[in-house]
Amino acid sequence: MMNELIKNFGAQLTEAIAIGENITLTAPKQELRNIVVVGMGGSGIGANFAKEFTAEERPLPMEVVKGYDLPNYVNPHSLVICSSFSGNTEETLIGLEAAIEKGAKIVCVSSGGKMKALAEEHGLDFVQLPHAGSPPRACLGLSLVQQLFILKFFGCAKAERIEQLKQSILLLEKEQADIMEKAKKMAQFMSGKFPVLYTHDRMGSVVLRLRQQLNENAKILCGHHLIPEMNHNELVGWRKQEGDFAVLIFRSKFEHERNQARIKINKEIINHYTQTLIEIKLKGDSLIEEAIYAVHLGDWISWELSVLRQVDATEVKVIDFLKGELAGQA
Repeated sequence: MMNELIKNFGAQLTEAIAIGENITLTAPKQELRNIVVVGMGGSGIGANFAKEFTAEERPLPMEVVKGYDLPNYVNPHSLVICSSFSGNTEETLIGLEAAIEKGAKIVCVSSGGKMKALAEEHGLDFVQLPHAGSPPRACLGLSLVQQLFILKFFGCAKAERIEQLKQSILLLEKEQADIMEKAKKMAQFMSGKFPVLYTHDRMGSVVLRLRQQLNENAKILCGHHLIPEMNHNELVGWRKQEGDFAVLIFRSKFEHERNQARIKINKEIINHYTQTLIEIKLKGDSLIEEAIYAVHLGDWISWELSVLRQVDATEVKVIDFLKGELAGQA
């Protein structure tokens, strides 16, 4: 099933844009001074992308919380966006209840569950997602697009970001066959190796997303880091390493020129420690297009590795076990 869900990513983005163009939000009662998004896993990573996409134009600081506790600064001047595809994510619901207590301006994004009930009870803005029956990680388009529409409504994202999303759909349609072929070849190179993912600091969500997909779909561990930060710590860690590594470096037209120099030197250093270093040149005319291209390529890589490893890409029994154990201790 996962391969069909990946194949339909472009269609999901189209559906998500239609939802976003018809959502109803209300103006805040107080001047907004900060933004906090609460969301876990596949429901939360859309906010990471939205944060990066709007960094140059957003007038308010934005933080993405992936845990139980809201920042102490949250108050009636805060916009808190709570994202849970199921509407029943424990950490996100606790964050939502705290935001209600703090009097924040709240927008909930969900397909239903306890989150929808709380939104109705307290008269909160609610963005209705479809009940797709898919794992949250296969619904990135739905959450990511709504994050951008919400930020746009509150003056924190330009309208052109939505147009760039639409262009990214056309890009996927054009590149679909090539993306699938590239993913198959990369998976073969990576098979049996420990993946390490790098990119520049404006594309952090891309490698975070791929790491998560490799974890859940291919059932493997993975490392990732950003340039230039990794030049101040992780680069030293490559010395005297034992193991078989596959390094993927995602290259973007929007890299800082100094990062371009750094990547060149990094490649020379890392090549001493691995025979598998793959440089991926992202396609697209905007940061959003490049990121959507990278997400789709990465999703296919995770699928192809699941095939090579003969594992079920949709199965996450250990997470289900964890949730069951926690429910028994509540």
